[in-house]
Amino acid sequence: MKPLSLIRRTVFLQAAAIASCLLISPTAKAHMAWLATDDQGHAILWFGESPQDRTYHMPAPIAGIKLSGGPKSITTEAVDTETLIGIRSINPLNAADEIAGHVTYGVYHGTKLTYHVEHLPLRAPKQWPVEPRSDAPLQSIVTLSSGGGLQVTIVANGKPAEDVQVKLLGAHGEEKASAKTDIAGIVTFKHDVVQPGLNAIVAGMTDEHGSGTLDGNKYNSTTDYLTATFRIPGEVPAAKPAEKQPQRPDMETDRSASIVPSELPELPEELTSFGAAIAGNTLYVYGGHTGNAHSYSTEEQSDRFWGLDLSKGKAGSWKQLPGGPSLQGLALVAYKNRLIRIGGFTAVNGLGEEHDLRSQASVTEYNPETETWTDLPELPEARSSLDAAVLGDHVYVFGGWRLDGQSSESQWHQTAWSLDLSQPEAAWQPVKTPPFKRRAITVAAHDEKLFVIGGMNSDGKPTTRVDVYDPEQQTWSEAPSLPGSGMAGFGAASFATGGKLYVSTMDGLLHRLSGDGQRWETIAKGPLARFFHRMLPTGENTLLMVGGANMQIGKFTRIDQIQIH
Repeated sequence: MKPLSLIRRTVFLQAAAIASCLLISPTAKAHMAWLATDDQGHAILWFGESPQDRTYHMPAPIAGIKLSGGPKSITTEAVDTETLIGIRSINPLNAADEIAGHVTYGVYHGTKLTYHVEHLPLRAPKQWPVEPRSDAPLQSIVTLSSGGGLQVTIVANGKPAEDVQVKLLGAHGEEKASAKTDIAGIVTFKHDVVQPGLNAIVAGMTDEHGSGTLDGNKYNSTTDYLTATFRIPGEVPAAKPAEKQPQRPDMETDRSASIVPSELPELPEELTSFGAAIAGNTLYVYGGHTGNAHSYSTEEQSDRFWGLDLSKGKAGSWKQLPGGPSLQGLALVAYKNRLIRIGGFTAVNGLGEEHDLRSQASVTEYNPETETWTDLPELPEARSSLDAAVLGDHVYVFGGWRLDGQSSESQWHQTAWSLDLSQPEAAWQPVKTPPFKRRAITVAAHDEKLFVIGGMNSDGKPTTRVDVYDPEQQTWSEAPSLPGSGMAGFGAASFATGGKLYVSTMDGLLHRLSGDGQRWETIAKGPLARFFHRMLPTGENTLLMVGGANMQIGKFTRIDQIQIH
């Protein structure tokens, strides 16, 4: 995984130090612009330390903000009372319209400072908008789960913003929780920090390379703050145990499978975005990310290669085998008791340094009998965040992008390739151009076809789309999308066994493609929801869930077993 751009996104507290310079008292908290509605339905905006601090002086630039409710602009007037100093809309607003606006304060200490404000409409949380606004350079999408938890997506310039610190403030203005967005721009807050009343989120972003001139004043960086307020009605219900949480109708499981902890030894280290395959009776794991979320460096990337003899069951132990380059976002597939390692990216920067991530074109074959690696023809393009699958004697590679160090933007690939593994002199051959550009996909061979499942598209949006390539006909078609929201397809895992295709998604659900290929059947919910993991079959009715992470819990070393009933 790589940040969506090479702009450095600083944590909120670092950015808040700039805003605190605006205050009279150097010991005071940072002041922000806040937007809400009053009891009569008027929009109100003020400048204070929290949503409850409404009588601080309103700076003139902030008072000049342009607000809109839905497609309409909002006319405002100044307000100066004992309970509110700020601005208020002249007329009450439609309670169904989301209210928003942004305003540039000016250049302060060399940075251009901009405030973005939002307020969700006064209606049930299930009716809150779930699509980003087209006219907002920085915005949030807030949804309340059935268990009372909160999911916040930060969107910058139409794309998910990674590595942004988001704070959740409670009904009394107190900080309840804080977390960084993942690669899909999402943070999740548990039910126990969400409370009835006016809640708020605060996020800050700094572009240290942004420069220009504003009103004759030069700036060398830009800082943007976002505040969004929303009301949680009534008493938030306590969260139910994960396995008993109600699912949406399209997510009901038919209980034809179960997911339980296996008796196998745990992984020797925590890993995401790694390669894994089973050849013979051995489970192999190569490379992967070992560090904190959104942090990439040579110290946080594995070059290790592990093997576990599955025939020994719980008595087995992991053996470190001859490794190679540090890689993540790679593919590892099995072919006739051998292993094929394909692509991935290498971090060449040190811990804490600016990310310098470089996709690789290398393809190598591992022989378990001699414990040696042999180079195969390189991919025609360096590629990472890809996936691959073997069908017959050919390995097929789909998806991914090229990362090329600090100064270049990522290049999304719309090419696909195959290699005949039965021919020593074979070269990579182009596959008919896919009708997509996606990465963080999962690929599986099923019914003599290749299924390219989920991932993220080149617009930076996760997707549940499923595309199918028929090598015999050299044609592409589209299969039913995975159940659930777009995030369900991000960092999923798939494999076919026993004549059935299975997909494990980040919401903890296991899906199976119906026999006629016209729908997905949700057949189990696991105790640990994972993404950027691997799912591998050990028989026609059993699969293993290996590695990966959960956005709330973190990385896993436990191996789960899927049993098809």
